[in-house]
Amino acid sequence: MDTGTGAAPETVRATLLGAWPGADPVVAARDMVSGLGSPHLPVLPELPARGPGSDAVGRSAGLLEELAVDLQPHGWRLVPEPGMDHRRAVSALSTDRHALTDIAGEAGLELDDLALRVRGPMSLAADLWLTGGERSLSDYGARRDVAQSLTAGLAAQVRSMRAQTGASRLTVIVDEPRAAAILSGTLPTASGYRTVRSIPRTEVRAAWTALAQAVIDAGASSVVLAPGRSGAGEAWPWTDLALLASESLPSASSPSSPSASGPVPEPMSALALPLVPLEGPGSDASCWDIVAGWTEAGRHIVFRLPEPGPAGDRDHRPYRDTAVGIARTWERIGLDPARLAQLVLAAPDQSGATRLTANRTLEATVAAAEQLDRIRQDGGLA
Repeated sequence: MDTGTGAAPETVRATLLGAWPGADPVVAARDMVSGLGSPHLPVLPELPARGPGSDAVGRSAGLLEELAVDLQPHGWRLVPEPGMDHRRAVSALSTDRHALTDIAGEAGLELDDLALRVRGPMSLAADLWLTGGERSLSDYGARRDVAQSLTAGLAAQVRSMRAQTGASRLTVIVDEPRAAAILSGTLPTASGYRTVRSIPRTEVRAAWTALAQAVIDAGASSVVLAPGRSGAGEAWPWTDLALLASESLPSASSPSSPSASGPVPEPMSALALPLVPLEGPGSDASCWDIVAGWTEAGRHIVFRLPEPGPAGDRDHRPYRDTAVGIARTWERIGLDPARLAQLVLAAPDQSGATRLTANRTLEATVAAAEQLDRIRQDGGLA
């Protein structure tokens, strides 16, 4: 991905699209810095095992401006005033940021590239509850307030992270795991007997656009949108989600806002998709149609790699066939091998793994990205 004070390296890169095991932010930061060194994309670690406030919803809710939350047995709830749970979420994110900065400083490394993953405005509204017991998504005013509050708070966080870490290129990953359910109207209400009415695509697009523009104006160089499909009955396929993302994110040719210090490089936008085969079991050719369209338009694709299989022998290497598989499909659909540099390979969520397994998965992801980049440099498969 891109830019900040200069273009990102023209290479296939690796990153993490999910949480990390353990509860020690210093240990997690050390794993990120050592495992995803340049030219790859380290991520501010998420540690749900640390407890309330470090889970995906609580961590993102802690970014809200002028809205407060607390934790109830059924989940995070919007409340009039911040209490202990809200303060814990804010403190945990600050601790994570300080830990990563300190570890990088101790290692003498500059964090030129850094990524921050947050729950997107629609999915956050789906996972926050009103005092009356329903999802805030079900109330137009509440979900509007959540979207606006998250947009303002995330922009402030981008400015803080850039100032503290010195990252010249900051990528914001907007995770919308409930996107298809929200647009399809299949998300269950609190009772489970009904579903929340589908949210109009115009409203979803407006929320995504506002958030993307706000973080770019705050200094982010890249925005990755990760829309999700999770259940049966979701009538929104990947192609429709990609189209909505395309309408919501800045195009590769869009100029950025002017800066008093000089011209600002144009922002980059990327779409996160699951890596699936073109044919055979688990295949989805529509995902590859999206990849072709996005890369030819100058945009980036983040491939979320599947969970690695269990180690069956001493020579087991996760993702050892991934690079060749992607390159073969790339050739079959007629894409220029040079465009492989627009790919980022992302290790999946590791929160349920041991630290040893998580680091091995991250190492395998980096190895796959580097192998794929060698194929790119060779002009494709021989």
